[in-house]
Amino acid sequence: MVEKCLSSRQLLRCGVQSGFREEADGGLYLKEGEASAVFISRTYDSGRNQMEWGRALLEISRNVAVQIYVWLFDEKQEEDALQEFCDVREQFLYIRGCAQYHSNYRELPLCGEEYGKGRFAKLAVEVFSGEGAGRFTGYSLTFPKESFTRYLPEIYRNNDWLERFLAVQQSIYLELEEKIDTFAEELDYEWCGEKQAAQLLTWMGWGELAGQLKEETARKLLREGISLISRKGTCEYYIRLTEILTGKKAVMLEEAEKGQATVVVLEKPEGSRERYLEWLRQNVPLFAKIDFVVLGRTEHLDGRYFLDVNAFLSEKESELMEDGICIERLMLL
Repeated sequence: MVEKCLSSRQLLRCGVQSGFREEADGGLYLKEGEASAVFISRTYDSGRNQMEWGRALLEISRNVAVQIYVWLFDEKQEEDALQEFCDVREQFLYIRGCAQYHSNYRELPLCGEEYGKGRFAKLAVEVFSGEGAGRFTGYSLTFPKESFTRYLPEIYRNNDWLERFLAVQQSIYLELEEKIDTFAEELDYEWCGEKQAAQLLTWMGWGELAGQLKEETARKLLREGISLISRKGTCEYYIRLTEILTGKKAVMLEEAEKGQATVVVLEKPEGSRERYLEWLRQNVPLFAKIDFVVLGRTEHLDGRYFLDVNAFLSEKESELMEDGICIERLMLL
C-alpha cells in the first residue's frame, strides 16, 4: 500500500483554489490585494474503512498565517453534498464544518479524535496575507499512522505506552528533519520572510540597513549582493549601491589627482530614501574621500557648483546682440 500521497508540486493538478496565482514552478502564490486564499485538495483513498491516518504537512513559506482542515469519511456519497457548491470558498466552508482535524501550523497530526478515522481524506487550506511572499508549493498526507515503534523489534510494537513515550522523540526528530529540508528556503532571498531577509542582509555586512529598508529594496539589494560585495571599495560599488538605496540614477565624478570623488544622484529620491545617503557617507572607507549629492537643487561643495538639471540661459546664443549682452540680463532658473 502507498503510504504517502504527494502533491508533486503541481497543486492545480491536485485540487482547486481561489485567491492564488499559479507560477511556472507549479506553486501557488497569494495574489496581491487578497486578504486570504483557499485551496481544496482532491479526495484521497486509503483503500480501507476506518483508516487512522498519520499527518498532513504543508510545504509553505514561513511567517505566513495558515489554517489547515482535514475531513475523513468512509462513504464516497458523503462527498456528494460538496458538489452542490460551485464556488471554491463555499466548498471550503463546507469542509471546514465537517473536518475532524484543524491546525494553524504547517503540520497536523491526524489521530486521537474519536470519529477521526476514515477511508477517504480531503485537505482544505486557507492562507492569509502577511510577511513573506505567501508561497504554497506542496503538501503530503500520510497513512497509516506513523510510529517509531515500527523500527523496533516485533515484540515492542503495538504497545500504546511505548508509542506515547516515543511520540515526544518522534516530534523532535521530525521537526529537525523539516528544518533541514527547508534550510535552502531560508537562504532564498526571493521568498524568505521579511525577518529572514533582514538576517541575510546582516550576514552580508549591511546590518545597519537591515531594519530600515522596505521589503522590495531589501530583496533587490540581496539579489545583487554577491556581485556588489566582491566589488566593495570600487566606483561601481558606490554607484550601484546608491541607485538601489535611492531608486534613482547615479553617476560618479572623480578627481584622481586629489584622491576624492562625488556620487551625484540625478533626481531627488522619493519619500525618505534620501536619508540612506547619510548611511553611505558614514560607511566610506577611511582612506577614501567620497561624498553623495542629490542633483535636485543648486549645490555648493568645496568650491564646486552642481547646477540643477533644468538650469539654462534665458536667451539663446543666436539671439544675442552683436555687441553681446549685459551679464545682469542672464538668468539661471
